[in-house]
Amino acid sequence: MAFPILSLRARVFVRATEDEERVREALSLILPPESERRNMKLEIRREVAKGVLGNPIVIIEAVARRKSDARKWWKHILSLLRPEDIDYILRHPDDFLDEYGTVHLRFDKQQAYLGRPVLTEGGGVIKVLAQLEAYPAKPEEFRRAFVRLFKPDGV
Repeated sequence: MAFPILSLRARVFVRATEDEERVREALSLILPPESERRNMKLEIRREVAKGVLGNPIVIIEAVARRKSDARKWWKHILSLLRPEDIDYILRHPDDFLDEYGTVHLRFDKQQAYLGRPVLTEGGGVIKVLAQLEAYPAKPEEFRRAFVRLFKPDGV
């Protein structure tokens, strides 16, 4: 069964005190391997914004708009999660799924730079947003799709 996902994006902020290249390295842990990316249409954008105090903040965002690319990327995201992470997510769906059918995962940016995919609730994150595919687009259908996203084999 294919993952019930329409699109996928990952977003990370580079604060003025951070090294942009290191943040990009952290993001690369979350992105599909380079060998897979060559066959995908994955858009990576860089934007500069101003913080509250006027300091520059770089926003790096990777987006897969095609379902096939989002599903391939999701398979990689799923491979980063430990069984206990998936169990926690499935026991606390309201912490990860919004009313619009978007799944929100937050990976610790520092840990990702060190090669460790660690989910967190704190700041300094790489945010992954997965838009679910559910018909009709109603909360109960999003919940079913959410479970299938993390347990594609129904295990």
